[in-house]
Amino acid sequence: MFTKKGDAAVLSKLSEAPAEYREIGERLHRIIRESAPSLEPIVRWGLPFYVKDGKDICYIKPDKDFIAFGFGEVVNPAREEGAHMHPVAWNITSLDAATEAKIRALVEKAAA
Repeated sequence: MFTKKGDAAVLSKLSEAPAEYREIGERLHRIIRESAPSLEPIVRWGLPFYVKDGKDICYIKPDKDFIAFGFGEVVNPAREEGAHMHPVAWNITSLDAATEAKIRALVEKAAA
C-alpha cells in the first residue's frame, strides 16, 4: 500500500484515465476539494482517495469505460434508515449540474 499525498499526486493519477473520463475525474476532484477542503487527497492502491483523520471518506476509480465515485463503508452519506441496501459507489459517464450538486451534498455530509 504505497501512498502518495497531495493534489498533484491525485491529478497525476487521474491523468492516466481516457480523455473523456479524465475530465470527469478532474471535475470530481475539484468538487471534493471545494466541498470538503479538510479532506486529504492521497493515492493508495493506485486510486485517488480523500481521507479525514485516517478514515477513507471517498474515492475516484478511473476505468476505460467509466469512472467510479464512491464512499468508504464506515462513512456513507447515502445510507438510508430502514433500507436493506445502501449505495456506496456510482459509475459516472457524464456530469451535469444536478449530479454535481448531489455529489457536493454527499461529500459535505460525509466530511462533516
